[in-house]
Amino acid sequence: MRMARWCVGWPASATEKGCRDGLTWQAELRPHAAGEFSMAAAQANAEMEDQAQVMPSPEATLVGVYDGHGGPDASRFLRSRLFPLVHELAAEHGGAVTAEVMRKAFLAADEEYLQLLRWSLPNMSRAAASGSCCLLGAISDDTLYVANAGDSRAVLGRRAATAGRGQVVAERLSTEHNVASEEVRRELAALHPDDGEVVVHARGAWRVKGIIQVARSIGDVYLKTPEFRRDAAVQRRCSPRAVDLTRPVVTAEPSVHARKLKPGVDLFVVFASDGLWEHLSDDEAVRLVSKNPRRGVAGALVQAAFKEAARKREVRRGDLWRIERGVRRHFHDDIAAVVVFLDLDNDGRRARRRGKVVHSTSSCCSSNTPLDVYSFFNSGA
Repeated sequence: MRMARWCVGWPASATEKGCRDGLTWQAELRPHAAGEFSMAAAQANAEMEDQAQVMPSPEATLVGVYDGHGGPDASRFLRSRLFPLVHELAAEHGGAVTAEVMRKAFLAADEEYLQLLRWSLPNMSRAAASGSCCLLGAISDDTLYVANAGDSRAVLGRRAATAGRGQVVAERLSTEHNVASEEVRRELAALHPDDGEVVVHARGAWRVKGIIQVARSIGDVYLKTPEFRRDAAVQRRCSPRAVDLTRPVVTAEPSVHARKLKPGVDLFVVFASDGLWEHLSDDEAVRLVSKNPRRGVAGALVQAAFKEAARKREVRRGDLWRIERGVRRHFHDDIAAVVVFLDLDNDGRRARRRGKVVHSTSSCCSSNTPLDVYSFFNSGA
């Protein structure tokens, strides 16, 4: 896949909308090289920890979803640095994005975050406790690459091979690294045979060192190098012994998958943080996207997650809109979602063009969710 640095030519303030609670955001439908995309986000934490961005071009499209934990520092860092790193590494490979380029971009981002902390401590002691799952998609012509570290998810909606033309089925494209999975727990235990507490059950869930649930991430440096464990312990209000380690227990190494897209069969991909997937199954998300208009469909996914979250807590969906950020986290997590539609012809090119994708010389022109949804709307933006 050849990379060029392009962007959508809209002023952000012209297309961004919020719902009545001031904690939900969505963007207008926008074009990319192989179709259109829809974006939405919802805030539950006191500070928005989830981020999403899309960089379209006439040749390629990059999609990033960054699900932060322990604060917004790591996810915001990824929003600013991951796409530039992909471009830089692709340039070293003649402009081509490959599975190896994506893998190197994850590792380079993790190393940059570590170096940033080393240069900035003690001023960034909070950032030592922050980490982020990272989901990256790259679409060019008829090829889709998906790289993932953590438990965000990419799900393809495609026409069923043996059913009628109207039936769309879900196919998961990403591998998740959450210790809720027995397979992931066994993998960590095998890597750390001398550490009987590498994964423990704490606060109602399996957790790495009793703290986080994901086994792969960007950041979480206190679980990768002992020099930051005291800073992280202070921020997380736990004993430094809880993060004592002789070797890294969390890695930034992603799982990377490549798939040839089939025109007329592969219809769209949903990229989202686990705040969406803890309330919607793959099939439910794909069914909703396939049965609703494209405009605002990412926001419709978020609203469906709200409805299910309210049902689980036995409250009305409207009650969620009256709950303050921070407190709202007890009902649902932050959510970042992107729906990328694939309008491909038999040559793997875009079959119909609904909007203009314009040239840019900088990767800063990607479409982004707000850094903080609540602040975005309450600042009058």
